[in-house]
Amino acid sequence: MPTLRQSNNMSEVINAAAETSPSSTRPVPDESPPPPSAPAATPSPPLCSTNLSQKNDLTDDEWLVLHQIEIVLETMAEFQRTLEGEKYVTSSLVPVAVFQIRKAYVETINCPSSHPNVKKLAQTLLDDFDERYVPEDKSKGTLSYLAEDVLGKFNRYIGIHQFYFFAALLDPRVAPLLPDMLSEEDYDDLKKDVIDAMVDKAMLEKASKEKQPTPTSNTEQTSTTNETSDSTDTPAVANVSKRIGRLFRGLSTRGSSSAKNKSADDEAAIRQVCEGELSRYLIAVESGVCPLENEDGSLGDPLKWWKENAPAYAYVANVARKFLAVPATSAPSERVWSRAARVLSLKRASMKEDLVERIMFIKENMKFLSKHFSKLRKAETEVHLHHVVDIEATFFPDFDEDLKEHKIDVGANDHKLVF
Repeated sequence: MPTLRQSNNMSEVINAAAETSPSSTRPVPDESPPPPSAPAATPSPPLCSTNLSQKNDLTDDEWLVLHQIEIVLETMAEFQRTLEGEKYVTSSLVPVAVFQIRKAYVETINCPSSHPNVKKLAQTLLDDFDERYVPEDKSKGTLSYLAEDVLGKFNRYIGIHQFYFFAALLDPRVAPLLPDMLSEEDYDDLKKDVIDAMVDKAMLEKASKEKQPTPTSNTEQTSTTNETSDSTDTPAVANVSKRIGRLFRGLSTRGSSSAKNKSADDEAAIRQVCEGELSRYLIAVESGVCPLENEDGSLGDPLKWWKENAPAYAYVANVARKFLAVPATSAPSERVWSRAARVLSLKRASMKEDLVERIMFIKENMKFLSKHFSKLRKAETEVHLHHVVDIEATFFPDFDEDLKEHKIDVGANDHKLVF
């Protein structure tokens, strides 16, 4: 029987589940007679009016319902596990998850082989899903792009946060999928907002560079300091400044109009460059240069793609670095708290906070520290002590660089730890 990993159609999986005989997959009670030498067992009093074996046994129809429920929930469970990861980009996958989960519910409801009870469950889940995420078009299942936060019942946020859409557009794996998940109007609004974010970030960086002081000679600095001290020592200057301020209040006395015009011209020029870059980027990723799924079944790496292509799309890469770093869920931070609780145990409750901070930093960055420790340590150590650094580096644990999937530490072996 095909699974959701092997088939893209929910109806095919449900039909296959309906055609498969449930009696061949359910457990069959052992009805073989006892061996002749075994003594007769004393019957125990019944737990209820029905026999225990009959109570735990399920009918073929009930097994079919359970099997189909498992199929319906599989899509949501897979995306939940994926979005809780911390070793790869997850924020850009949120719109894809919402779109695909809703699609699975709709296909279950429309599938003729779905059991009536399973259809009712899928309809209940779909109604709650639409209340939370409010699709733009229920018939097509397109997502709604909300440029501002909207609160619904019980002060719960409605829809998908705009930052997740930003990350999706800036992810070369997901960007080609967005036109199918958004209406044309919402897709255009998303691109405009991303361009605004690109321009704002570029203007901020430009302003910060202009504010950096230019190097001056010691003579100029001394003369400037003397002039400043002389002016501040005379109270008449302050009085004149106040009087001028009252005389010309509301008027521009600093000649800032030309500066404003220059700033507006700079912003217009940067906006034009950003629009061109974003258009070139979207055209480039349409061909699938960064697949969402690799041939071995692992997720594609958008960060690796951006590392190679950032020079060609400098402004786009600048905001992609910001939004792709946003985690999809709070699971990674919650794992950090769980690991911190193991460091700060009852037997270590007297540790100072700075020591706990350093221990957690080493623990969370052990892989990077072990990779770069020797280089950084030798740079600050005398040459005749470099052999000591090599010995220190052997205390780091080994990490497999070729490991595709990293095991997530959830504290399953905490009982084996000795502090």
